[in-house]
This record gives sequence, structure tokens and C-alpha cells, in this order.
Amino acid sequence: MAVRRVCLLIMAFFSLGLAACASTFEASYDSDPQQDFSGYQTWAWISENPMIIGSTGDRPPNPLLQPRIMQKLEAGLAAKGYTRIDDPEAADFAVSFTVGSREEIRVDSYPSTYAGYGMGGYPAWGGAYYGYGMGVSTNTQVRQTTKGMLALDVFDVAGRRPVFHAVATKTISDSDREKMDETIQAAVDAVLGAFPPPPAGAE
Repeated sequence: MAVRRVCLLIMAFFSLGLAACASTFEASYDSDPQQDFSGYQTWAWISENPMIIGSTGDRPPNPLLQPRIMQKLEAGLAAKGYTRIDDPEAADFAVSFTVGSREEIRVDSYPSTYAGYGMGGYPAWGGAYYGYGMGVSTNTQVRQTTKGMLALDVFDVAGRRPVFHAVATKTISDSDREKMDETIQAAVDAVLGAFPPPPAGAE
């Protein structure tokens, strides 16, 4: 019984660890090493509808995403000290973002314990023995999942060129859909995590 309890605790520990990892957006960044971001003070949306629809497979995009993402990006950039203005031609940099999703087949394998009882006799002793054995087998689960993506693009207005790009991805769970505002906030925090990038050569 004690052995079984220990195995269950180990499995619960790994399950919690996997859940914690799955709850985080994975982000990647790229920027123009020649661009000086230190002079940026004002920004604007690149257009009235700055959301670009990326790959969505058979699932149409949610039209309510654009205003919610815009609101959280505005708050995030304001927290970094940037002021939003309406005219993109008068701003230091312009911003657009892309949303997308794709369906994936996910195969998960995890250990499961099994117990076996045996009864037999030792002929030389003329008696019986009870044996208890525990082993580890593997369960495999195949399921379809949705990978969600938010990308941020920053354009230098004076040079009229892209200078920063960030992408955040995550496997979207039912809990993420139920708490969509929190999910969007986590994605926005991820894409803004490395903006502005440090000067070239800085550690």
C-alpha cells in the first residue's frame, strides 16, 4: 500500500509539472541590431484594424480578439513609458499584430503502475508462497490540440521598416478558453517581454 501511495504521489508530481509547463507561452524575439530604440517615446497603430489573420486552419478567427488584444497591448506599452497617438505618421514607431492557430495531433505517453499477485508452491518445502509484484507500463494517449499564436511587429516610422518581431505560442486548453482575458494577457506579456531590446553589444 505504501509503495502504491508513493507511485501515485510521483505521478501526481509529474502531472503538476507538465501542467505548469503547459500554462506558459513560449516566446521568441528578433530585432534589427542597428536600430536605436532609446529615442522612442510615441507609438501608433499601423492602421485602424492592426490585427492580421495568420494561419487558422478550419477554425475562423474570433472577431472579439482584436479589441481585447489592442487594449492589453496599449496598457503594456503604456506601462513601459510609451505614449500612444492617433497619427502613425507622427509617431516614433507603429505596431501591428498577428493572431493564428493550427490543429495538431498530440501523443502523450506516461507511466502507469500495475500490481500482480502470485500463488505457488515450493515442492521441496511442500508449502505455498504468496508473491506480490509491481511493474511499470506505459499508457499512450492521442488527442487533437490547438496551438495558438500571437505575433507582434514594430515598425520604425522614420525609416519605414520593421525593427522588432516577437512570437508567442501555446497549446490552448479548455481552461485557457474559459479564462480568455487571462490567456490574452499572458500572450501580450510574452511578446512584450523583450521590448525594447537592449542596445547592440549590451549584456
